[in-house]
Amino acid sequence: MKPDLWNPAFESLHPCFRQLRNRDGWSNLENWPDCEYLNPLLPADLCAQSGLPVHFVPQDHTLPFPELYYEERIFQHGMVATRPNWHDFFNALMWSLFPQTKVMINALHAADIVRYGKPRTPQRDALTVLDESGVIIVASHLEHLQQVVDFAWETLFWQERAAWGREIDCFMIGHATLEKMLTPYVGVTAHALLVQVEPDFFLRSLEQQHAYLDQVVVNLLQEGGLSSTASLNPFPLLGVPRWWANETVDFYQNKDYFRAKNRERMVRILTSIMSD
Repeated sequence: MKPDLWNPAFESLHPCFRQLRNRDGWSNLENWPDCEYLNPLLPADLCAQSGLPVHFVPQDHTLPFPELYYEERIFQHGMVATRPNWHDFFNALMWSLFPQTKVMINALHAADIVRYGKPRTPQRDALTVLDESGVIIVASHLEHLQQVVDFAWETLFWQERAAWGREIDCFMIGHATLEKMLTPYVGVTAHALLVQVEPDFFLRSLEQQHAYLDQVVVNLLQEGGLSSTASLNPFPLLGVPRWWANETVDFYQNKDYFRAKNRERMVRILTSIMSD
């Protein structure tokens, strides 16, 4: 598929796009969804921490406040500059699925800019990696998340293959990674937050799962739990069963992709109880 050529059937290109199905509505669109289409996907009362409503605006010659940095414009005016391309389309969908997380990411960026200026701090680096390349690995059994921490990829993806989708799963949150999954390749790697959930998480609707994870990530960010990129765990996306031609154990023995752990990180396994 050519870059930035609209394809309303993009969901058929990879299983990860099934996570977007509760936002579907573009199958009949001949051109890029514009801001008028995207804005109703947001919660009606969603505001930046400055109190102004969040909304998408075209990133063209009409873009207001051109002197402001992207994050400053969102924080000060609620305006998310959006272009007609895959990167910004997926960003808009992530705003709709993880709205409170996006607001918190923006607020932390804005606070760091005020305090330290525009050069990126370690926290802003971590926020950007989560925002662009993040995934959330959820599991009802602690040992599965520990296998991620330990880089025990063959155990996690092959020996525990039957657990995927029932006891463990991978939720996309980074919009740049979603863009990569339009044309995936061996080597594509995300950066993961790890969340232990109750077993009934996997019985909930997709909307309920997203809402729950949105709040979990917000709580982490509020606590200052993403102070550097060392708080995120590398995760080889194509190891997820059925996310690639990975039906034999040989695939997981490619050590250039499924690398051994070479250093300790500050990765936490988050736990929270899902309420009705």
